[in-house]
Amino acid sequence: MTGIFRYARRKARIIICARRTGRMAGYGLCLLAALYAGPGIDGTARAAVQSISRPQVQTPQVQTPQVQPPAAPVPPQTVGGQARGPQPPDYSVPAPAQPMPALGGGNNSATGTAAAPVAPTPSGAPATAAASAPQTAESAEQRNNKALDAYGRGEYHQALELWRAAANAGDPQAMNNLGVLYDKGLGVEPDVGRALHWYAKSAEAGHPSGMCNFGRMLEQGRGIPQDVEEAARWFDLAARKGQPEAQYNLGMLYEQGHGVGKDDAAAAAWYSRAAAANQPNALARLGHFYREGRVVKKNLESATLLLYGAAMQGNTAAMKELEDMADAAAEHINNAVLFGLRLDGADRAAMRAALKQAGAVPEREKDGYICDVYKGEKLIPGADQMAICYGPGERQPLAFVSIDYPARDASFGKRVREMAEQRFGKPDAVEGEMSCLWNLGKVLVAVQYMPEKKIASLMYMIPRVYYLTQGH
Repeated sequence: MTGIFRYARRKARIIICARRTGRMAGYGLCLLAALYAGPGIDGTARAAVQSISRPQVQTPQVQTPQVQPPAAPVPPQTVGGQARGPQPPDYSVPAPAQPMPALGGGNNSATGTAAAPVAPTPSGAPATAAASAPQTAESAEQRNNKALDAYGRGEYHQALELWRAAANAGDPQAMNNLGVLYDKGLGVEPDVGRALHWYAKSAEAGHPSGMCNFGRMLEQGRGIPQDVEEAARWFDLAARKGQPEAQYNLGMLYEQGHGVGKDDAAAAAWYSRAAAANQPNALARLGHFYREGRVVKKNLESATLLLYGAAMQGNTAAMKELEDMADAAAEHINNAVLFGLRLDGADRAAMRAALKQAGAVPEREKDGYICDVYKGEKLIPGADQMAICYGPGERQPLAFVSIDYPARDASFGKRVREMAEQRFGKPDAVEGEMSCLWNLGKVLVAVQYMPEKKIASLMYMIPRVYYLTQGH
């Protein structure tokens, strides 16, 4: 099973097990194992990324920034000019990546689980703050895991206390994470001054996420005089260490010609590196480049897959661009109907009413679960089971529909694909022989044959709701 569809399938199965409690806090237990997983990219989409992953573009050889962190937390207001802040979603003008904790180890991978010793900084880089207060790897790992568990449960005050202790002991990853909590006001009142203080200390210690977030403060002029050229240097240092948000941010500056010379080829190069790590903004921008044929050869299939990967992580710009692409094929949009109901505006009450009228036999239809489950053969010839899952809120909008067909071999899976093609026409994107995607605008349809499970699945997904079921 290729990565991009394995992701959707795994999420569907995880979501089905979760119970709705209060404001959907019950998602946490079932989603914890997959909370930091992004949509994989294989086949055509990976080729699209790799085709520009080694660009013939010389990025600047920057010097290590010599910016001193504040001696003490600065007052929580903008100093020197107006803060620009995040811009409204617009796929023609990207916005900076938002600050995120360094959830992994020293390589800053979003899929990591434990802190690791920070790698030595490049020659001439600022000294590591942790050198004066060494910790054993075990104690750092245990403390970080406890803080991450608390953060994942929404117990931000506990995470704050754990990261504060680690930061005061000289852990640069904890310094960055503490800055995130102050920046976003999680477990504490928002305080841009203290956020800047801890980002700066983490950056000075050579931690890539600290570098990236300190660069954001400089780029936006938040708590410090705006200096976009200096921000670009910090992004460059972090990007070369593999930090995906920094790679995206640097690409954004090259695309806009903001703090560096305007250079679409350099932008595409950095977007491709961030997209390879499933950074959603970079997936969206790279998809846009492929849609337009900007620097790269125009390829609508690659564009669709990349935009899909971003949309399923909640990137509204990618959702909008997929909708615009679907406008060129109006017959697709009219096919976003199931049991006589338009899926992009459906909710739980409407779906249940339509299913009852169709004679559905529920296996489970309880408000305590985010998914209702039905016997498939009573509704759809040849189907085994159907799960219909909903997003948060009083109205409970439809998130996705998953229909499973027993498939003893690839020929049975092929029949499901052919059935989908009869309704939706030629797929907009294909990964491998049995992974297909149709872009219906506000609704996406995927078919996947899974030989290890002897199942072929047909999924209808509404990205504007689907991503909310991932614990975002």
